[in-house]
Amino acid sequence: MAVQDLPIVLYTYDGSPYGRRLVWYLNLRKIPFKTCHQPPILPRPDLQLLGLSYRRIPLLAIGRDVYLDTRLIIAKLEQLYPTRSGQEQQQYPGISPQTPEHRALQQLLSRHVNESPGALFGRAAQLMPADSPALRNEHFVRDRNQLVTGKPDGKAFSPASLAAARPAALVEIARFVELLEGTLLADGRDWVFGGQGPSLGDIEAVFVLHWLTTMPGALPAEVVGAGRYPKTFAWIARFDQFVKKSAAKPDVVKGQEAASIVLGAEYAEEPSGGVQRDDPVIAAAGFQPGDVVTMWPVDQAPVNKDSGTLVKMDGVEVVIEVLSKDGKAVRVHAPRHGFKVVKGSQAGAKM
Repeated sequence: MAVQDLPIVLYTYDGSPYGRRLVWYLNLRKIPFKTCHQPPILPRPDLQLLGLSYRRIPLLAIGRDVYLDTRLIIAKLEQLYPTRSGQEQQQYPGISPQTPEHRALQQLLSRHVNESPGALFGRAAQLMPADSPALRNEHFVRDRNQLVTGKPDGKAFSPASLAAARPAALVEIARFVELLEGTLLADGRDWVFGGQGPSLGDIEAVFVLHWLTTMPGALPAEVVGAGRYPKTFAWIARFDQFVKKSAAKPDVVKGQEAASIVLGAEYAEEPSGGVQRDDPVIAAAGFQPGDVVTMWPVDQAPVNKDSGTLVKMDGVEVVIEVLSKDGKAVRVHAPRHGFKVVKGSQAGAKM
């Protein structure tokens, strides 16, 4: 079966900015998918059905392969769903940058927003107003403290800590908006790389700003607003209208049905290359295919780890095989960058 014939299931929740980013990508490329809505906080029993402890949203299953982190998810969709030209229209229209310069810039935007120390998304999260519904929800605050510190009663994520971080966060967001206003959007173009519609570069640059504009009280107009940055805010509004027109009718499935779809499907890919033995970290740790390993994101507290059998590890991704709740094998893919991998099945991995 061709990978394009396999079912895609997106696990997300409505308020997730990263989930929204992925929905935009799928809709702009006209890649059909089903959505399994998740609660914004733990527990998420739907994911436990697949044998996963990973706590971040979104996740994407293509067949019986489950992909973590939107950086890797989008890269895999680019690889597995190339643009095809039919008699009447393109299948999976391409939105990737076409020149080496634009591809490099798109990667730099992604790293600045998602990966760099003090990444833009982390700064944006510090702009949640103290009186927002989320911060008034004790369960939400405890959940996010568990994510950041490993302790639900921690103070790293609280109205007081966010208020203290707010001035510096505003400065960083304003710097990014000023960069867009004065460079990529300075000539009045509609999209960051020109063209007739948004590209992957627009998605990378806009999703954090779009999220902030939907959060009342996050951005003071006199610091970061349309009066000061008219081109950037016009671009955000233009993008919002474009993706709304491109949105597909939601195809929603419940958790048990989603698990049945995933576990009943074929694998989307057969990982080739095994373990890259000349990689310094891999060589130092002595990783071998078949090792039992544990992995988790490095920018969170070391909880909600996933253990499984190592299938592949190279400079791009780590692939492990885990067992679902009913004993079926599932392959889980994580990006190499930003994930810690150690030998052994760690006690308490599934928290």
